[in-house]
Amino acid sequence: MVPDPGRAGRNNRTETIGGQVRFALDFLPARPPPSKGPGAVSSNVQSVRHSEDVHHQATLLQAWEQDYIQLHAGAFTGSLSTFRLGAARLFSERMNRSVLQTGALPAGRLAFGLPVRAGGRSCICGEEVGANSLLVFSGRSGFEFLSPDIFEFMGIEIDVNGFADPVFEAMLRQLDTVLSSGRRSLPIAGARAAKLGRLLHGILHEEGLDLRLEELPAAAAAFSRGLVGWILDMLQPAGTAEAGRSTIRHWDTINAIRELVADGQTCPVSVAELTVELGLSRRTLQNACQEVVGLSPVQYLRALRLSEARRMLQTDRPVTEAATQFGFWHLGYFSRDYRQMFGELPSVTRAAAAQTGRRLPSGR
Repeated sequence: MVPDPGRAGRNNRTETIGGQVRFALDFLPARPPPSKGPGAVSSNVQSVRHSEDVHHQATLLQAWEQDYIQLHAGAFTGSLSTFRLGAARLFSERMNRSVLQTGALPAGRLAFGLPVRAGGRSCICGEEVGANSLLVFSGRSGFEFLSPDIFEFMGIEIDVNGFADPVFEAMLRQLDTVLSSGRRSLPIAGARAAKLGRLLHGILHEEGLDLRLEELPAAAAAFSRGLVGWILDMLQPAGTAEAGRSTIRHWDTINAIRELVADGQTCPVSVAELTVELGLSRRTLQNACQEVVGLSPVQYLRALRLSEARRMLQTDRPVTEAATQFGFWHLGYFSRDYRQMFGELPSVTRAAAAQTGRRLPSGR
């Protein structure tokens, strides 16, 4: 058979993952269907949102109950592109600064991630993330994730209530096996990771795809099933628990420091306080912070305190109160460190939150 030149090269929008799951967009009409009128709403929604604040970025993935802490100095920029496709939601998150993330998915939601660009080391729940890895964000205990500077990853979120399929049931069983083993980062072949990244990127940036799929509900259902089949294929049995054990121990130390600062009432301001509170030596703290977040204990503690002070300013609290609450007794030094970390003065943060009405809740 003579190949159709119109379907070759960049016009061929078909990807095969692992020789088993085939996703094709070629059968969709090339143009969006006629508008249904000004009041029409598509169930498949494409959106792109941008942020210049790390705490605001944490709210963009709705219902994930996320908390972000910026670790490296410099003005923050981030974005989130999403596409809801039936029972699945695809998204792409980009951030320019290293961020320590915590979160938990609501009941009935599963989520997986594929890093596509990273300027440094990343970890999920204490487990180091390889160059080509499937990340598992699901689990009753929530998740902690450390992302580096210049980071982008593609995500897949699935509504459990939207599926009644044998392949989906098999995927759930395999996911339980993975979570029981304690693994959250699963290595996959580089070629397969690249193909999935191209596929998800293409869908997120396919203009008018939401309206076209509105006219083809069977295509949306087929695509969702295909994604589930691909995830099932990637959820291979976990490796040995020995791998990453040292990192997990240090990860617990990193989380313990974060929790001490977040408490606010007993926020430590020195490494000496940390050694007493955690019962650890200075050397242990140095090794833990340097290995996991690439900062000294002093730098990590300062980043946490500045992040919490910024969060307080975004609830319209006075600058002096936010500074002293987290141990910055000299307002001049506080303003200097704050501007170095976030690219603006504390007063600017407070004024911007008041003007835009985008105030974060005071509770966490």
